[in-house]
Amino acid sequence: MLAARGPSPVRNQALAALLRCPSCRTRIALSDDRAVCKGAKHTFPVIRGIPVFLDDETVGGDPQYVHQRRYFDAEFADYDIYRLENWRRSYLDRLGTGGLLDTEAPVLDVGVGGSGYTVIEAARTGSLAVGCDLSLQALVAARRFAESEGVAERTFWVCCSAERLPLASASFGSALAVAVIEHVPDDHAALAEIARVLEPGGRCWVTVPHGLRNIPLVFRLPNRRHDRRLGHLRRYEAESLVHDGGQAGLAAVDVQFTGHPVKAVQLGATTIPGEPLGDRFWWWCERRDLRRSTTRRGSMQLSVLFERAA
Repeated sequence: MLAARGPSPVRNQALAALLRCPSCRTRIALSDDRAVCKGAKHTFPVIRGIPVFLDDETVGGDPQYVHQRRYFDAEFADYDIYRLENWRRSYLDRLGTGGLLDTEAPVLDVGVGGSGYTVIEAARTGSLAVGCDLSLQALVAARRFAESEGVAERTFWVCCSAERLPLASASFGSALAVAVIEHVPDDHAALAEIARVLEPGGRCWVTVPHGLRNIPLVFRLPNRRHDRRLGHLRRYEAESLVHDGGQAGLAAVDVQFTGHPVKAVQLGATTIPGEPLGDRFWWWCERRDLRRSTTRRGSMQLSVLFERAA
């Protein structure tokens, strides 16, 4: 258990002011060790500068949440260096092209993970950014990286579930949910929450695993194993994800299919002697994959860019 110690979470008053109680939706007052709703009916701990909105009412003993918190806490416990690998740089390029990282209203990443790279790089552009995750270990690492990268004053970190975001409605200019909603018990609730916190016209990027029927036979068994190991509850087709987003008030702007078989070849880039050659080969594969982003067949990953209805 992480001890409730560390610097005050209130590094940016504008971002802290966006907190809302997930139970009664009233404003939250923060201190070094507590987050208390306006009516003083609900109190949540602040651990190492991170308000933690997970309790019996929000997640309870749901076995999926128990598994996910244990798995990802273990994964992120050893994160000690901030590093932008090529795949992260590629994602940043795609998100930037979609207008998601440089917005006047704050940027939100739901399921930000231990690197915190989307929040950190959005903050580096001058945007305010909030990172949410179920894993407290992930957020402790991400917050530490924000400090070391000199952007802590423009970032904020919140431990919560995707289905009950403790954030004010219509407050964010963009939102990201990369490899998230396939993990949560109620993905419809997660999409509805993302739509709720977006301002009218705000954009959302959702990336999920693509339906197995689209994936070449040779890759289906490894993908099934990957699903079990990471705790994926479902896979998606473009039509169903677009429909679910529409039900939540999100209109699809673009659909992209990535993770074609060339990505398997790309994994060999790190084994090529000489880093520059390996780097060039990695990006050659990446460009080839992205050029096929309108091709459904063979794709292992699906991304949809949504826009919140005005």
